[in-house]
Amino acid sequence: MAGVLFGIGVGPGDPEMMTLKAVKAIKEADVICLPKANKDKCRAYQIALPVVPELKFKKTISLDFEMTKDAEIIEKIHKEFYGKYKQLILEGYNLAFLTIGDPTIYSTFGYIMKLAKKEGLEVEVINGITSFCGSAASAGIVLCEDEENLHIISGQGDIDKELEASGTKIIMKSGRNIAEIKEKLIPLEEAGKVSVYAVIDCGMETEEIFTSAMTIPDNSRYMMTIIVKEKIRKEE
Repeated sequence: MAGVLFGIGVGPGDPEMMTLKAVKAIKEADVICLPKANKDKCRAYQIALPVVPELKFKKTISLDFEMTKDAEIIEKIHKEFYGKYKQLILEGYNLAFLTIGDPTIYSTFGYIMKLAKKEGLEVEVINGITSFCGSAASAGIVLCEDEENLHIISGQGDIDKELEASGTKIIMKSGRNIAEIKEKLIPLEEAGKVSVYAVIDCGMETEEIFTSAMTIPDNSRYMMTIIVKEKIRKEE
């Protein structure tokens, strides 16, 4: 009988923010799958380890998922790694693929899940607290009020167009575009149209919180979440 592929979200950084369901699934899994070759440098692994110390003794598949925009290379990598997981699943092992935040938000696991489902393998997703929910809590703000909309934006897209949307905007995957994004946010903030917050390494000992666009560092930081709240002017 074939095993099950679990996609497990371990939350944004604080081990205590992991769900009971995630902890239970990790403990019961036969094999742990990590999206980084060196598990000591894998954030998802390091987040889960204090809560599930048994991880040290579990069989682990640690593979580097290359960060590239080349579609052919990405497809090749995903198929190659999925092949390794598939063999173990068919042998009856339950695999737990650990991912930061939630598996349904910009996660490498999503690609693996599609391949597994396409071939009829059983997949279960265990949600984790997202980085933007964790960041909002750290910054002490509410993401949505009344009938406000919430937009999840990739920092690699057309920021000008995305910022025109009404409501709160979450900018993820900013990468090397942080300085450019700042330039677009500062005038909006100075004009009193938005309030800008940013959190780096949410829930970790290295967490940093910024309460204006001007104070956000220009350097590229992988674990940065930017929150842009539209200021609502109430009629007097």
